[in-house]
Amino acid sequence: MTSRPTAPEDWLDLLESTLEAFDEAGGHRVLSRLFEDVPVEEALATVVLPYLHAIGERWAKGSIGVAQEHFASNVLRSRLSLLMQAESRDSGPLAVLACLPGEHHEFGLMAMALTLSRLGWRTCYLGPSTPTAELALTCHTLQPAAAILSAHRPTAYAARGPELRRLARTTNVYIGAQGASGELAGLCHATHLKGDPVSGAREVHAAQGADAGSALEASAAG
Repeated sequence: MTSRPTAPEDWLDLLESTLEAFDEAGGHRVLSRLFEDVPVEEALATVVLPYLHAIGERWAKGSIGVAQEHFASNVLRSRLSLLMQAESRDSGPLAVLACLPGEHHEFGLMAMALTLSRLGWRTCYLGPSTPTAELALTCHTLQPAAAILSAHRPTAYAARGPELRRLARTTNVYIGAQGASGELAGLCHATHLKGDPVSGAREVHAAQGADAGSALEASAAG
């Protein structure tokens, strides 16, 4: 890179030209500069997540091969994992984040976890295809201020409505990603996060506040 990109489109072009050419070192250089020059939340919302959406579309159209899609995704997953570790907290309200069973699209959930950490939250990231029984056990054990769930298929929420309603008796449940809707949120006794993952994390933060966990505990005890 001879000049510093300024527009999201420039960053997207650089990620495409490096990651889809199997240039891991070049891709990491682009990402290092991106997160140096652009606030993390803005970088996620305007570059990283749009790039992941675009590469998925290119793969679906046959413009690139599955190896290129997997390679780029793995580089970005490793980078976001490092950022999540660097931003982890040992105080603040706690959020448990999980993809529902059969759901493996985790990048939006990772972006939410990272954004919440930067807002002062502790996060317990369970990741892809989490069994609902394990999710419930984790929430029972940790008593989080929020449980944030992700699914790209509406049927993933609809099929687990009873389990999520039981979880919602003691935990503030939020559902997001393409499979979520207001109707399904009502079915699950949850809150529908309508925007992108960064704005969704901000919505949870604004709704819950620093004392959300203690308020929920008091309600359950009563």
